[in-house]
Amino acid sequence: MKGKTNIEGYINKVFQKDIMGLLRELPDKSVDMVYGDPDYNVGIKYNNISYTKTFDEYIEWYIEMAEQSLRVLKDTGNMFLINYPKQNAYLRVKYLDKACYEVSDYVWLYNTNVGHSPKRFTTAHRSILHCRKTKDNHFYKDNVALPYKNPTDKRILGNIANGSKGRMPYDWFYFDLVKNVSKEKTFHSCQIPQNLSEMLIKSCTMPRDIVLILFGGSGSEIEVCNILNRQYISAEIDEKYHKMIMDRLKKGHIEEKYKLRLKSYELDNIEAQLFLLEKQKEYLSSNRTVK
Repeated sequence: MKGKTNIEGYINKVFQKDIMGLLRELPDKSVDMVYGDPDYNVGIKYNNISYTKTFDEYIEWYIEMAEQSLRVLKDTGNMFLINYPKQNAYLRVKYLDKACYEVSDYVWLYNTNVGHSPKRFTTAHRSILHCRKTKDNHFYKDNVALPYKNPTDKRILGNIANGSKGRMPYDWFYFDLVKNVSKEKTFHSCQIPQNLSEMLIKSCTMPRDIVLILFGGSGSEIEVCNILNRQYISAEIDEKYHKMIMDRLKKGHIEEKYKLRLKSYELDNIEAQLFLLEKQKEYLSSNRTVK
């Protein structure tokens, strides 16, 4: 067995260090879920630091991270990795499809006003790889069940009578990006909406299970674990982000000093967009009334 044999000293802690260093310390088959939203290697700066590598170097790093993550994952566990489609496709072909019992590729859809090009369709989704280490992975449909679309159907009525709480979600998910004006937005450059991470965490864990959050980031996924009574282990390499996470956990909310400070022209632009949305709603409402 690699690493230390006792996981207890790591539970409910966020370490200020590189995730690869933490992964090498953790014992085999010690966590119930791995959740990863790594840097996408597209030049985004985090607290003015860029972790961009050549594409080949990035894929080598991504493979090593996935390999170590699978090692510490229990045989009944699940791993979710969020990235752009190209990066996840390379990871699958070069490593995951051979290393896992099964890999499913889900789609997270969102609206966006960036990345438009006259030469191609606009990218408005990310890939979520769901990696099953063995066929015996734990998965809890009732935790994430959605209302049936035809609840009066005889077969559906039979399912409900037998205790079904709803249907399994489809393998595509629509969640808005974390907007600059969102209450969960911090000065972190890239945040995953908490509703999405909550759904993934609930799908394959129960209270007191251990979730390894590979990148602490803004602390949003760690906060979700606290709310859901899941135990967590995480790492964050950046000192300012790490302090934000620790203060967020201690205070139970995001302090004003960690929120994104918008410039005046950005505020004006947001207000203008909200004004237009309200006018569109009024227009649509009046048209429905006329008809």
